[in-house]
Amino acid sequence: MSKTDTDPETAAGEAAEEKAEAEEVEDEKAEQEPETAEKAEPGDKAESGVKAESAKKAESAKKAESAEKAESAEKPGKAEGPEREPRPLRAGAAGKAALRDRGGPLRIVVALVLVAALVTAGVQGWSAYQAGKKEDERREVRATAAEFGRALLSYDHTKLQAARDRVLAMASDDFAKTYDEAFTGGLEGVITRLKANATATVRSVYLGDITGGTAKAVVVMDSEVRSSAGTRRVLGSYLDIRMARHGDGWRVTDVTSVGSANESMTDPEGKQTPASPEVSPSPSK
Repeated sequence: MSKTDTDPETAAGEAAEEKAEAEEVEDEKAEQEPETAEKAEPGDKAESGVKAESAKKAESAKKAESAEKAESAEKPGKAEGPEREPRPLRAGAAGKAALRDRGGPLRIVVALVLVAALVTAGVQGWSAYQAGKKEDERREVRATAAEFGRALLSYDHTKLQAARDRVLAMASDDFAKTYDEAFTGGLEGVITRLKANATATVRSVYLGDITGGTAKAVVVMDSEVRSSAGTRRVLGSYLDIRMARHGDGWRVTDVTSVGSANESMTDPEGKQTPASPEVSPSPSK
């Protein structure tokens, strides 16, 4: 009969017997161990003690080493952390002297640049001043020439002295003398006799050279003279005027009537007639 065919009760009895046998074997081994230890020689015991003591020392050394590592890790001075930025080095006496030596040429260069800038600004300022001064001078000459042309060709036969004074106020001493002689020598009588009144307008002014305190200008005028003889119109007459600096202004030194583009004469009845001689207080040349 095989083990597979054994009934459950028989199998359980066999297992209990096997267990009991195993326990008896263990008990026998336990009883033999003390006897073996008692039979050990004294030399073996000493050797076992030395090994045990060495093991204890090795274990103590490992513990001390672990403690030292832990202590080193806890100390902030020895702990590895982020690197600190190096402090800037302070320049010593030699370094400061070197900086001063390099600063000298730099200051010289900066000073030269500033001087050059000032000179350039000065030159530009002077050029601008001169250009502005010349333009102011040209405006003065143009205004004087235009004003003189109107004064010379405009008058009222009832106020001839006022017209005369306006011209003399803008004339140089020599020209004032020439004008006064022409005015009192015949023109004043003709204007008074014909009861002439004249008006004039400036069409344009052309400037010539303005150098050395002298100036040239040509004034283009339109004028009209109304008198008992009729109406005389002169369009585009040219006055060549010369001037000289006098104090803060300009004075006329000479004037010449160059001619006109168109002249016409209408009698009191409105008929066109040949143009009569110009009735003007200007000295003709």
